[in-house]
Amino acid sequence: MITPLQPKKFFRGMWAGEGEFIPHFLLRWLLPREKISFSSEMVWLTDTIWIVEDYFEFSIRGVLERKMFAELTAPDRLHLTADDLPLGADVLLHEQGFTFAPYFLFAKNRGKVYRLRCHDECSINEKGYLHKTIRMYYRGFPVATIRLGPITLTR
Repeated sequence: MITPLQPKKFFRGMWAGEGEFIPHFLLRWLLPREKISFSSEMVWLTDTIWIVEDYFEFSIRGVLERKMFAELTAPDRLHLTADDLPLGADVLLHEQGFTFAPYFLFAKNRGKVYRLRCHDECSINEKGYLHKTIRMYYRGFPVATIRLGPITLTR
């Protein structure tokens, strides 16, 4: 299969970077702004299916680990599933990076679980570094933005 990013070559190895969790200004009294360290490891199972193990370390909240399953469903599309993605997420591949179709995410805060609508964009700069922005909404209200990058793609 010919794809814009050649997933088997692009989505492999270990990715690592840093970023920031930025709550909406009306929620900063409840959700603190904090730094994030991020790493992700991809393990291919077949030519079209792989596991993604994400590790997020927040400066205040601690560690979040998750395992996702990724499947190449079309030459320019992936589908991700995980425990915190109730309907999964579709990823559209293009030459400059990849974009997620809007998806729902279960997020925990202070013992409660919230269903957030997420808009997620990833781009690759001219030096080959990945930059990721996730905008999160609760019932249409903007809650927070996560900015990650530059993310180093190690093989």
